[in-house]
Amino acid sequence: MILRSLELKHFGKFGERTFEFRRGMNLVAGPNEAGKSTLMEAIPAVLFGVRNKERFKPWGRHGSCEAALVLEDRNRTLRIERDMLSDRVILTERDDLYHVLYRFEGKSAPQGRSSERVEYQQQLVRLFGVAEEDIFRASLFFGQGNLDLPGAAGLASKIKGLLSGFVEVDYDKVLESLDRDYFAITRQSPWGKDKTRDRELEEVRSAIAELEKRWYQAQGSLKELEELRERLGALKASVAFDRGEVQKGERYLAWVRKQWQFEAKDEVLKRDFSRVSRQSGKVSELQNQRDVLTRDLSRTGLPGEIPIELPGLLAAAEEERRTLIGLQSAAAALRKQLLDQPWMNWYLPAAFSLALVAVVAAVLWRRPEWHLAALAVMTVLAGGTWGYYFRQSGRQKAVRRELKKQAQTLEVRREEVMTRLEALDERFKAIGLSPSAVEIARMQKNLRGALELQGKLREVESALRVLENSETLHEEQENLTREMAVLDERMERERPPASDNLLALEEIPEAEEKLLSLVESLQQRENEIIELTRSEATLEGELGDLQAIEDEGERLREREAYLSRRRDALALGFRVLTEAVEAFRQTYLARFAEEIGRHLEMVTRGAHAKVRLDDDFSLFLGGKGGRWHPVEEFSRGTVDAVYFAVRIALTRHLSRGHHLPLLLDDPLVNLDRGRLDEALKGIELFSREHQVIFFTHDDGLLRRAAQKRWHVVSLADNLPESPATTEERSEDVGQMYLL
Repeated sequence: MILRSLELKHFGKFGERTFEFRRGMNLVAGPNEAGKSTLMEAIPAVLFGVRNKERFKPWGRHGSCEAALVLEDRNRTLRIERDMLSDRVILTERDDLYHVLYRFEGKSAPQGRSSERVEYQQQLVRLFGVAEEDIFRASLFFGQGNLDLPGAAGLASKIKGLLSGFVEVDYDKVLESLDRDYFAITRQSPWGKDKTRDRELEEVRSAIAELEKRWYQAQGSLKELEELRERLGALKASVAFDRGEVQKGERYLAWVRKQWQFEAKDEVLKRDFSRVSRQSGKVSELQNQRDVLTRDLSRTGLPGEIPIELPGLLAAAEEERRTLIGLQSAAAALRKQLLDQPWMNWYLPAAFSLALVAVVAAVLWRRPEWHLAALAVMTVLAGGTWGYYFRQSGRQKAVRRELKKQAQTLEVRREEVMTRLEALDERFKAIGLSPSAVEIARMQKNLRGALELQGKLREVESALRVLENSETLHEEQENLTREMAVLDERMERERPPASDNLLALEEIPEAEEKLLSLVESLQQRENEIIELTRSEATLEGELGDLQAIEDEGERLREREAYLSRRRDALALGFRVLTEAVEAFRQTYLARFAEEIGRHLEMVTRGAHAKVRLDDDFSLFLGGKGGRWHPVEEFSRGTVDAVYFAVRIALTRHLSRGHHLPLLLDDPLVNLDRGRLDEALKGIELFSREHQVIFFTHDDGLLRRAAQKRWHVVSLADNLPESPATTEERSEDVGQMYLL
């Protein structure tokens, strides 16, 4: 499997970049601060996530931080995408025709415990053989200038388990199978604590013991069976006799209860018939009263159901009509008074004035010298006459105006009364009554009597509503008559010849109690018969199964012998295989140390070839005189060479069946030129099976890459900006922070 490409989106100092890789050797070259370590750290970040969410988040930017790996292996392509901030992972596996073979999408946090994370880790084990980040970093991941194994003791124990597990997995399965097969036969353990639940061998032995017990019991069951059959015969005879007596008693009590029920029902029917007859007479009487009251009420001219507002309407109408009559009388008197007023006649003063003129004219004709006196006399007399006339005429007009004003006031009041009368007429019509004065006077006259009649009628109607109607009573009376006739006929037909044989009503409970006691005794004996019958069947089965018990015992003994032989064989196989596996476990560290020594000899050009591993994974190198020295006592270059050899050996162990990419970030900086060349030769040899991605800033490696035709990925265009630009950006960011 090779890493085909690495896609970064807002990851660390990278915006959106995609890096392509090839099989064999890949060299990622760039100066310091170009992003080599960030690029390398992106691979475990995609696979396992990061605990510090801010580590690769772009500086001064808010938003996503994502990365994706694209890997190829034979006829399939694998793509793993991860959002570093939310730990959302998408794993898609496709075949060479781009058909989806498997897809996972879920959340897998580094410290999570969800079922989605468990499923994702299972897929990592299937695809890469490892699901833990510390194992990955201890084998496939070579950090910058640091070849030590991180994690110390905890990681060492995990590596030891992995190293031994690759070889022992089949043996462990065989041992588990032997252990499972052994404890499927028996619960007794020859090498540890016994199981709590019985297995087949214990069950077979228990069955044999039970069969032996049953065989001995069957020998003494014959006499018990004879006694049981005698007891059964006596019980069955007594039960048969008492069952007949119970049936007779039940029939007799049923007949007695039926007779008394007839008597009670006859009494109830007679009582009901008497009640219905009384109610029928009372209903007839009330109906006659209702008819008389209805007829009398209709003669009053009022409705059968007098409205509540009718008395008030009648009183108001009477009051308004009296008011109208009073107003009309007053108006007539005013009209008569107006007509009786005299009118001043102007003819008299006019005639008097003409006569006076004639007299004055005659005087003047005879005595012209008297003209002044004559004119004065005439003026005085004519003025006085006409003055009196005008004064009296004015008085008469004032009286007429006052009378007309009073007449107009009376007319307004009369119109108001007429309007109220019209409104009352409408209300009379609304309740279905005539608004004529005659009818209103008649209703006023008959109102009190009608109210009394209506109250009596209401009482009669209320009484009739309480009682049943006449048709129902008549029908009920006929039904009761018919039932009484039928009951009399049945009582006559079922009456006993001698009435003295009928059990008294108060004696029935005592008879029922006696019958119930007999039934309980009968039931107890029947239950005893059932139990005895079962015991009889059991005893007969025991007597009839003696041969079957013997045959079953022989079969179980053969099965016991077979299981015992198989148990012994499984125990022997488990013990032998356990000893062999234990012997292997005691030698696997030595074999792993030999493989480390072969790689170390190549890197150190033969200076060191022997390595020893203790159980705590401590490393020792052979020295002069055959003495072993801890690896920490040697130079830094030798230590790096040792741990480089350890990682190469560990990678080969972990990648069996998985040719995984090897990631190196300038791990050989502490080696001298000779050891570096030998290490690079070993890495080139390793790249024939595994893809190698080497991160470096060494220009010498670029020349070697050109000679060896390595695939080169340059990060020279990813250098940081100048200090001035960086300072300016820092100031801008500071201003943004203040905003």
